[in-house]
Amino acid sequence: MKIAASLVLASAGAASAAKKAVDLTASHKVSGSSARKLIRASRKLEENQEEEEEDEFYFLSQYRMKFVQCVAGEQVPGEDAYESSAVIYRLCPLTDVESTSAFGCTDDEAYGDYVVGINTFTQAVAQNMAWEREQAGYEDDGEFNLEDYAECREADMDMDEDEDEGRKRKLEEQWDQYYIGPKCVNVMDSKGKKIVGTDIALDFFADETCTTEAQVSYYELTGQEIPYSTGLGLYQEATKCASYNEDGELEIKEVCQQLVEDVAYRCDAVYQGGCEKIEALEAELKASEAKMSGGKVFGIVLLVFVILGAGYYFFMKKKQKDAQNSLLNN
Repeated sequence: MKIAASLVLASAGAASAAKKAVDLTASHKVSGSSARKLIRASRKLEENQEEEEEDEFYFLSQYRMKFVQCVAGEQVPGEDAYESSAVIYRLCPLTDVESTSAFGCTDDEAYGDYVVGINTFTQAVAQNMAWEREQAGYEDDGEFNLEDYAECREADMDMDEDEDEGRKRKLEEQWDQYYIGPKCVNVMDSKGKKIVGTDIALDFFADETCTTEAQVSYYELTGQEIPYSTGLGLYQEATKCASYNEDGELEIKEVCQQLVEDVAYRCDAVYQGGCEKIEALEAELKASEAKMSGGKVFGIVLLVFVILGAGYYFFMKKKQKDAQNSLLNN
């Protein structure tokens, strides 16, 4: 799997470490004129670093990010600790034709595969959803913020006004025992019989790691459903990593930049250290798609044989009928 050579992310850590503000309060020996020079130099340095950072991620303007799979129970390192599940995403070149595959593109000379933790991915997606709403002119109603539950947090529940006082007191005593957080869910076909992909949804848990589902539902306690409890709608979704701002300038979307910076495993032209791990995680999905593809091919071949067989049958019947008519005429 090879992504364009411009994908040089190894410098991300160095660039981040280099971005340190000049602390003018550290010394009382700096004169006024010297301080002004230091401020100007600091601002110039920050501007240069911002330009370098923009250049560093400019390659993303040529890609779209495709959610591939959520792997439940596959722990991966996050920013502060291990996250409970893994998310695989792929960077597909805009020049590549979009595929109906869960992988989004199949040109193995152009794409790159990446793995991040479920909290990291959900947080980036939540921020991008908020940004898209803002761009579309929608105001935040303040009722529910997906970013608040991108990682496991204590549930903030509003009581149904119709509840009796005794039940209210009982439920209030239990509130600190419940949490809301993201989890991997399967996407089923229209008949609910076959898994066609995965997604991320919010659920109600009984532990602070959001790994044990609560025995009582959020609805039973509040009379409301948890938003995004059926999924975020990530399956078959691809996001272009760049957009034009109000000034007509091309900007890299935060969702792509953030996920590339926070990646746990990578497999691309620059870094193959995570290829073996990612291929192992993708193996089941690839096998499933290959089986489905094989089944479609078999169905097409069978249909061709049926059509040919039917044609041959009617041809022989016509030939037999013509022969009988010829004998009668003679």
